[in-house]
Amino acid sequence: MAHQTPSQVEQMDLQAAYQKLFDYMSQRVPLKDEELELMKNYYHLRKVQKKDFFLKEGSKHFQQGFVVQGTLRVFYTDAKGNEHVLYFAFPDWWVGDLSAFHFDDVATLNVQALEDSYMLEISREDLEFLFDRVPSLERLFRIMAQRTLAVLQKRFLMTVSAHAEERYQELLNRHPGIEQLVAQHQIASYLGILPESLSRMKKKLYVSSPNKK
Repeated sequence: MAHQTPSQVEQMDLQAAYQKLFDYMSQRVPLKDEELELMKNYYHLRKVQKKDFFLKEGSKHFQQGFVVQGTLRVFYTDAKGNEHVLYFAFPDWWVGDLSAFHFDDVATLNVQALEDSYMLEISREDLEFLFDRVPSLERLFRIMAQRTLAVLQKRFLMTVSAHAEERYQELLNRHPGIEQLVAQHQIASYLGILPESLSRMKKKLYVSSPNKK
């Protein structure tokens, strides 16, 4: 995949983007200054405009991305062409198809920007290179994989055991203001219900809210 030129990555300072990534990493694993400088050669800044895709299913040899700024949705399409949202990604999140990325397989997930977004992306080959030279980085990605597994496990348990209303409230508590960023039909897809069901549920919650005017 060709990297974007500086003119294509407008309105986002490259050093500020690196600082966000390095702050995230340094809060989780110890890293030396020379290791951080080395990583600048392999993480590349990319702008993904609203509605454009960072990743499409069927792709191979794609990048993994760290969200510097913006909001994206990660979803898959079933055999009938229906879209199912797995999660929404915000700044300091990682996006991509984790399994396909590490096993060099074809992507089964899509990652689409819900607003103009900026990513620091890295290829599988470059990441493997850095693992050899920055041992703490491999530990970081193990921690990330464990976190991802825990989040997906919680999501699965909520799906099979909690009502849609509980899942909706949990989403709002975890991501306040998400309804200003994400369309209602995409939130409904995440919850596994129809948009009209979500609309009825929101009206019910509003009526029962002690803070309503």
